[in-house]
Amino acid sequence: MVRIISGYHKGRQIKTNRNPQLRPTADRVKETLFNILGDMNNLKVIDLFAGSGNLGLEALSRGAASCIMVEKNYKQLILIRENVAKMDLADRVEIRNMDVLKFLPESPDADLILADPPYSFSRFDRLFDLLTVTYADARIVVEAGRDLKIPERLSEVVETHRSIGGTSLIIMKV
Repeated sequence: MVRIISGYHKGRQIKTNRNPQLRPTADRVKETLFNILGDMNNLKVIDLFAGSGNLGLEALSRGAASCIMVEKNYKQLILIRENVAKMDLADRVEIRNMDVLKFLPESPDADLILADPPYSFSRFDRLFDLLTVTYADARIVVEAGRDLKIPERLSEVVETHRSIGGTSLIIMKV
């Protein structure tokens, strides 16, 4: 079961499906992440590889002003729409049906970027390059498998790197 763990929608369930590519962020990881990030009030958030909308919905529940959710899988988009509607957040969410690597050069304004690609994602170098060039004034979170190697060129911008079970959280401020 995936749920909102804090804020206005605390305890509300987030619908997921049996998509083997979908790996919703576990409550323990999500709690650690949002404790590190702190205040969400009035932030503009982008949830990349949104899946079920789990991370973006958590940010909105904690006070974020808006969230753009980017997901290329149409079945996941339907799921995101259902979750957003169930929590009556349609006026604060924009859903984009596209590949994240094609979305990033558009560079919409944001304070916080949440990127949770599938652990099998093979283009982390390109993702890191696009994120750090496009969002020079935002905090960037990348959730990945524990074995992900952070490129040496990013060592100066990594604020926090935590491993929780098989998950790695990388928080950067460019």
